[in-house]
Amino acid sequence: MLSLAPAPVTDGLSPQLHLSRLSGSAFLLSWTIDAPMLSRPRIALAGGEKRLASASVVLPLGDGRLRVVVVFRHGGPGEAVATLSDDNPGGDITARFDPDLVHGMADAEDLVRDATPDARRILANALVGHWPALFGLSQAAGYLGFLRQFLLVLARKPSVAAPVARLTEGKILLETTVPGRLSGVQTAYRLDAGGLSRSPGKPRLGRADRAGNRPLHLVVDEFPPQAGGLLILQADSGLIVRTVAARQDVPSLGRWWAGKASQRDGLRSWLVEQLSGISEQGRLLAIEMQRRLPLAAQVVRRNDDLPSAELDLAVTTPAGLLLGGWYRDAEGLLDEVLLHRSEGEPTPVLERLDHFPALLPAGTNGDVKRATGFAALIPGYARGAPVLQPRVELKLKSGTVLSLRPNAQPADAVAIRARALAAIPPQHLTAQMLDRTIAPVLSECQRALRESQPEPRIKSFGKGPASPAVSVVIPLYRVYDFLRVQVCAFAADRWFAEKAELIYVLDSPEHEGEVAHLLGGLFLAYGLPMQLVVMGRNGGFSAACNAGAAASRGQALAMVNSDVIPDSEGWLPALLQRLEPHRRTGAVGPKLLYDDGSLQHAGLFFKRDSKGTWLNHHYFKGMPSGYAPANVERPVPGVTGACIVMPRALFMEIGGFDDSYVIGDYEDSDLCLKIARAGLGIVYVPSVQLYHLERQSISKSLDYTRGVASQHNSWLQTRRWDAQIEALMAAIDKPAPQQLVPTPGLRPEPDFLLSRANLRRATAA
Repeated sequence: MLSLAPAPVTDGLSPQLHLSRLSGSAFLLSWTIDAPMLSRPRIALAGGEKRLASASVVLPLGDGRLRVVVVFRHGGPGEAVATLSDDNPGGDITARFDPDLVHGMADAEDLVRDATPDARRILANALVGHWPALFGLSQAAGYLGFLRQFLLVLARKPSVAAPVARLTEGKILLETTVPGRLSGVQTAYRLDAGGLSRSPGKPRLGRADRAGNRPLHLVVDEFPPQAGGLLILQADSGLIVRTVAARQDVPSLGRWWAGKASQRDGLRSWLVEQLSGISEQGRLLAIEMQRRLPLAAQVVRRNDDLPSAELDLAVTTPAGLLLGGWYRDAEGLLDEVLLHRSEGEPTPVLERLDHFPALLPAGTNGDVKRATGFAALIPGYARGAPVLQPRVELKLKSGTVLSLRPNAQPADAVAIRARALAAIPPQHLTAQMLDRTIAPVLSECQRALRESQPEPRIKSFGKGPASPAVSVVIPLYRVYDFLRVQVCAFAADRWFAEKAELIYVLDSPEHEGEVAHLLGGLFLAYGLPMQLVVMGRNGGFSAACNAGAAASRGQALAMVNSDVIPDSEGWLPALLQRLEPHRRTGAVGPKLLYDDGSLQHAGLFFKRDSKGTWLNHHYFKGMPSGYAPANVERPVPGVTGACIVMPRALFMEIGGFDDSYVIGDYEDSDLCLKIARAGLGIVYVPSVQLYHLERQSISKSLDYTRGVASQHNSWLQTRRWDAQIEALMAAIDKPAPQQLVPTPGLRPEPDFLLSRANLRRATAA
């Protein structure tokens, strides 16, 4: 039996037992134990036959004794009973007391007297960390006063943490120093008149200076103007306390950014991460500061055979940092490539580099030097924050280090996508490079563009049919040469004018005035009602088509390119007839002709390339329009998005076009595969033929790199649909040409061939 008091039951408090009030109904019990313990001592508290909520720590004292410190809440009248136990067969020891008679506040000096450094650290972590949250003490004035006294007992003369920059939304940047032996700071708390709170950000520790001190920076909410605020840093090795200097003239972020302090290695990148974590405004501020006051680019160029290199691509997304550039290492001196992060040691990335041959621009003597191009994706870098000038080092086997830093990089998703598409030449791009380096970046760019797309604006020219049978959705991007011809052809079609809804979707909103003026004039000239859906910004083919579908009212949808021109009327009802429900047909597509009358599209099918990737092909492409096999109505694996007609409800049900595909390629085949997955067929209808002046608009895209974008999209399609495409192609019936029967009444040649000369005259009209 433990000998803590003259008797096993104590009616009062012995000198070894101290009870004090923390705040309101929260109390602190300190029980010092002289005798050795068989196990870790425990204290249970009860009041009115109910167990009281409590939490405790056991503190070793310098003289070998133990002190158990318990925080508990006692809200009712009557005595409380504390029971001390260590599993000793002799029994427990109890103490009875009435908390209502205790008015003295906890004394920090008494609490830590004789406590070892480890004991002080344990108690400090409890008082600052989980106890305030458990017992609702973070805003209690009595507890805050005790905690401040306690912290100043631990740190008699704490150093100062000074505000060095005013950020955004009430945030400031604090700077202080800590001992160089400090290994890391896990959490930071602030104590001021507003209470005790945990800082959401993580402090940054810099490298030790000559005096052995390490700079520490932290982003926090601005402290109240009155002096007396404390910053509490919870580290592995202990608790560090700093007073926060009260300043009325905290410098702006621009002044700090222009100073020498911001040039410390990694500090700018860390602050970019912190600003981006505050809000979108903080992210934009970080981009502005990096562009306004960029660091000098670093490149190593030499005319001899010693190593040289340049980093010309370093864009950040949530997928990671995409690096790109070149190096020359004629004698094999390169040992490692190191990426500097905002904190910690540099990361080796040489093994992650994708390599490809590169040629450097000719020098003054006209010689063209060969180099090694590289690209790499480093996941997790800066948590996706827009660090525009990361630093890379090339470490040579001799120990020499070559520093590389690019010019300020883009932060906009469209610009990053363009840089990613140009990171690796298409002739050197492999499926492995796509998978681990390019595709994750493109996926994040597409996601960012989708999530940041503003709501489109809609302009109406005239009033269309009240209940249209079909909505014709036509995306526009920078090329408007064929609108006069197209609207003229639509207006000349009586069925179209009476029963179709015409919707143009402008995916280059910078041309809104020009296009609205053009469509307004065409409406006045031909009287054909139409709508113009103006995208908030360029979103690509899929986003534009989906926006047009969302604005539509027709029972069916006809997705048509702006360079598709019908050669006669009645084409739409002829296609709609094939969508009867009993046919289980999900979509139909017409025959498409080039302007010289040759076949551009007679249905879409899939074929693997030499690498096993499924590519899209058009049946009989380039053959004469009267080619017999192309004049048979039949099921096909797919039809082109240049003209596809389907029920509107089905389009919405399967999610429309998937905007994971880049710019404008393979979205149509993906849509057809989703239709097939829904158990519906796709039919090619050769009795309806239109002209398609292919790819007149997509080539105007500034970031369209057909090789890389097309390779990415075919890779993505294969990754998603490999097994289904295999089964679909195996099931397609391919009768011999002599077995095919032409569609009755189909003209072998169109009455009117839209020649290039006719086209020029029509578009100039």
